[in-house]
Amino acid sequence: MVEKPRLAVVVTDPQDMIHTWKKSIPAAQGQLQAHSILGRLLSQLAYAGVQKTVVLALGSTVDIADDFGDDLNGMELCIRAVRRPVIGRLIESATAKEIAEVDGNVLIITENLVFDFSLIERVLKSKDRNIAVVRPGAGAKALRILADTGLRLTAVLPETTSRKINKTAIGTVGIYSFEAALLRSIVRSGRQRTHDDYEFFETAIRLHGHPIHAMYAEPNRVMRVSDAADLVAAEFAFSSYTEQFETVERLHGGYWRYPVSEHILLCNVHFPPSALFDRVTERLPDLLHLYPSGHCEIAAQIAEMANLPPDFLAVGNGASELIRALYGELNPTVAIPTPTFIEYQNAISPNNVSCFELPSNTFDLHVDEFARFTVAKGASVAVVVNPNNPTGRLVPVGDLRKLASSLAAANCQLVIDESFIEFARGGKENSVEPYLIDFPNTVVVKSIGKVIGLGGVRLGYLASADAHLVLGVRKRLPLWNINGIAEYLLWVLPEFCDELEASFEKTREDIASFSVMLSSVPGFQVLPSQANYLFCRIPDRWPGAKHAAQVLATEYGLLVRHCGYQSMKDGDRYLRLTARTEEENRFLISALQQLNNELNAPTLVTASGVPSIQSLSDEGALVKKA
Repeated sequence: MVEKPRLAVVVTDPQDMIHTWKKSIPAAQGQLQAHSILGRLLSQLAYAGVQKTVVLALGSTVDIADDFGDDLNGMELCIRAVRRPVIGRLIESATAKEIAEVDGNVLIITENLVFDFSLIERVLKSKDRNIAVVRPGAGAKALRILADTGLRLTAVLPETTSRKINKTAIGTVGIYSFEAALLRSIVRSGRQRTHDDYEFFETAIRLHGHPIHAMYAEPNRVMRVSDAADLVAAEFAFSSYTEQFETVERLHGGYWRYPVSEHILLCNVHFPPSALFDRVTERLPDLLHLYPSGHCEIAAQIAEMANLPPDFLAVGNGASELIRALYGELNPTVAIPTPTFIEYQNAISPNNVSCFELPSNTFDLHVDEFARFTVAKGASVAVVVNPNNPTGRLVPVGDLRKLASSLAAANCQLVIDESFIEFARGGKENSVEPYLIDFPNTVVVKSIGKVIGLGGVRLGYLASADAHLVLGVRKRLPLWNINGIAEYLLWVLPEFCDELEASFEKTREDIASFSVMLSSVPGFQVLPSQANYLFCRIPDRWPGAKHAAQVLATEYGLLVRHCGYQSMKDGDRYLRLTARTEEENRFLISALQQLNNELNAPTLVTASGVPSIQSLSDEGALVKKA
């Protein structure tokens, strides 16, 4: 039997605003699925059986007052203005009378929060009388606390405490349930608190007759809304299955805005170390205030890194910019093995592309056959991504030199994308860059951001011994196409060479372990990879890779790349999965195992048309819907 709380206290700050280019509104009034954040919360409290809710607002109640109508279900609502609405002093100054009359527990909510109703149910059903809802990574403003193995709070950390030292600390999210007796004891302590949250808990922890326990919130199912980006993330998290999948399907990045875990982006997850971020932070004002260097100066810096002459290099805002500039200079007809990185096809008219389909048993490129295909099609450019994306298969450097020689005899250029070469066994030993002077018909395209784990800096280069071609590509690029942060990274990266090499080795270990994990899913066929991702054929009984991606996104908050868009037979039977941390990899494997079990059983279809997958444990699963 769930005990119905008699009193709830909601703290909100009307000065905590959501700003957009068109308007500014208090965060509590942000609209989520046609309801304000505050109105949604009050409706949930009323549904939980709360008899009275006191809303405490800083300074004024004008901006948050609203007609909440029938949503309150008879719950008494009192909105008051207070000077400092934080959970220590508010108990003394604003709600002492109500607390004095309460026999049971008091719910306290101190942030503009959006969460599942199931979280309130868990709090009310708990046998623990005093609860602080917590989660790892609760945000910079969260109060950091320590708990013992029984999840009993043992200490509260001051703001000045280094979070690097206190790695065991967890953060409160702003939801509490306290016995009225505990609150009355704190009121009677009579202490003058200068930091209400900190000293409130400091006092409460010393009251041994009223232990406080931590309750973990399910990941991304309780969200603080303090700006417009937070509101977009909350709208996404609590939208329908279909809407969520449609959103992530049309994205090509920007996943930081959404509460999802992704195995799509191909960045190094073991680099950079925090010390590199510290170095960039020190320089940030100048890097943002001042113009970066021009193209030639940055090319000279990359030349030192790549051990190539500066006039061999054109620098791009990511590899995609360079591909289009190169095609613009060459106006080519292209021969390309498929499946591969789709941008080499998207950047040119389909009429100018000939696809050489790789054998589905190995997806390995046989260079002699590809050379004959290229010449037979009359292509002026052949493209090889090495290691290939999405297959992860590597063409030996000797074979590529042979291919370059064959194509040179046919007056054809060879473009080799080496964006993932460092992840392969042997690393840069697999690169053709040292041989560019021998093959002027060869161009290397390279993404730097992926290998250093900073895809957001958008940094890449094109290298060729054909100085005339390089100059032509440079003329098609803006003078200032590289931002200051990316430029500074080129200066500071040499300090972290050892850590970078270690990250490549760790990635190789991860991909081997991840491959074994994926192979444990019955029916999964995993292709050996020399990159940081794996190309997998799904079990024959599964409806399709896009369907699997939809279920993983909507039921588990996991983004994976399905390959139905590739120019290949049976593309919708394949997934490309990036190896991330061991914890993230294991969660993905658990989701795939459960999906596989579900597809072996009678299917229960949800209202959205997506098969229902039972939730995982609280440590990992996303329980959808408020």
